[in-house]
Amino acid sequence: MKFIIRDDDLNYFSTPADIERWYHDIFAQNIPVGFSAIPFVKPTSDVYTSNAPKEQREYPLGLNQELVRYVQENHSIEILQHGTTHENKHAHTKQGEKVLYEYAGEVPRSEAKRGRDELERAFGVPVTLFVPPHDWIGTSGVLSVEAAGMDIIRGRGAGLRNWIPRWEYFTIFLRMLWHKLSHIGMAKVPAYPYVLNFGKHKELCSYRLEDSDLFTGLEYAHKKNGIFVVVTHLHYFDEEKKALLEKCIARAQELGAEFVLPSTLFMA
Repeated sequence: MKFIIRDDDLNYFSTPADIERWYHDIFAQNIPVGFSAIPFVKPTSDVYTSNAPKEQREYPLGLNQELVRYVQENHSIEILQHGTTHENKHAHTKQGEKVLYEYAGEVPRSEAKRGRDELERAFGVPVTLFVPPHDWIGTSGVLSVEAAGMDIIRGRGAGLRNWIPRWEYFTIFLRMLWHKLSHIGMAKVPAYPYVLNFGKHKELCSYRLEDSDLFTGLEYAHKKNGIFVVVTHLHYFDEEKKALLEKCIARAQELGAEFVLPSTLFMA
């Protein structure tokens, strides 16, 4: 079994101390972490973490040179892309105003590349994986990610929430439908434990640390000799969540899991 930690919402206002506070002991065990970073955080982003006056502009992550140097010097960290601004949008419907997560609605084809280019300029390494804000991504968002040449780590609904007229989508839809039907009767269907190839991009499912079936999912991934991804949030950590993550890691170690950087699973 492969085990991945995906931590979301790293941004311009994050500091090395934020990372060290929660991960120094994990790094000491040679356990890597994929930090999904917001390229351009804004005051209107729903993860704006600064107490500074809210100037109405984008804050490119690359301008935080202290954070950039820390990441570059820590070989246990891999940078993933987390949206472009993590800013919600608003759509007007007959039922009233509806909130859409950044990549769930219409997304310009060049938007994912805009964010990827900022992260690659900042860190000087290729960024190959995209994490949709709130794990929601629409079809135009998928096409934008494909145009940027990236793969996707998302929540549990890969293969059933988007449709592109492509043979791979048809076959994966059937595979995921069978996966769902084979777990009828369970309170939650376990995340599919392997990489899915959609032709022009690949996807991997994940669990949130708060999911009630987190450990059931871990045992399932072990049984299938598959992949287990746990999602944490740097700026929303607390001692209780850290203890839960440590318990999850300890159980994975008992099961003989290999702890890997996220991109290694998409190279085959």
